[in-house]
Amino acid sequence: MIFNSERPGCADVHLHTRASDGIATAQQVLDHVARRGILDVIAITDHDVLDASLWAYEQRGRYPFDIIPGVEVTAVGGHVLALWVTQPIPKRLSMAETAAAIHEQGGVAVLAHPGEILIAGRYLRRYLNQPEVLLTWGMDAIEVYNAGTMTPGNNLIAQHLADQLPLPVLGNSDAHTLSAIGCGRTRFAGRTAADFRQALMQGKTVAEGASWPITDYLKLSPSSIQRKLNAFLGMSMRSTRPIRRWYRLRFSG
Repeated sequence: MIFNSERPGCADVHLHTRASDGIATAQQVLDHVARRGILDVIAITDHDVLDASLWAYEQRGRYPFDIIPGVEVTAVGGHVLALWVTQPIPKRLSMAETAAAIHEQGGVAVLAHPGEILIAGRYLRRYLNQPEVLLTWGMDAIEVYNAGTMTPGNNLIAQHLADQLPLPVLGNSDAHTLSAIGCGRTRFAGRTAADFRQALMQGKTVAEGASWPITDYLKLSPSSIQRKLNAFLGMSMRSTRPIRRWYRLRFSG
């Protein structure tokens, strides 16, 4: 994609703070982004809590980048980034109910790390066999690059889904540490949150990035590690075997 501006805008709208399972406070995140100067738009999307994101949104006039309010919603079947929302979204709703609740607030529903087996579990098989179900559920976009993914092949699976659907794509860091912020990002024409939203609606975004530094995985908070372990222990090997087989057939060799 060719952008008209001299430098395309850069967004990272999947960031975590101490309000859920991140390391830094919202204040530290904003100050870090300001110091680095590489991002034009960000969103703090803690797990199922809006407090830090709304606080950050209130500070948007004090920083040289735009801030979107948001939250990462735990739905039945995966995680959904709810962007441009200011009211809580109940967790454990179906994917369709989650998207509908986001849309009621005028927000955008983004399917986060759809290839993450520890999160999507048996629902990933449905994504692969029936990718059009994401449209039925009301997803507005797909996160095709996640810099912090714990599952090898997550981003390949996510891109495979996006290739079959008329949905815009995002790249994000899923940062739980300051040093991971900006590792994954979305390029778009313009600089503002409004420009970013317009690019999403028009399907004119580009996902890019690089994996977290290895040391960032070692910094994960105990709650984050426990969340991932619980997800893993809650799934049987039988439930993931078809997914692992599909991955070998699709991407090996």
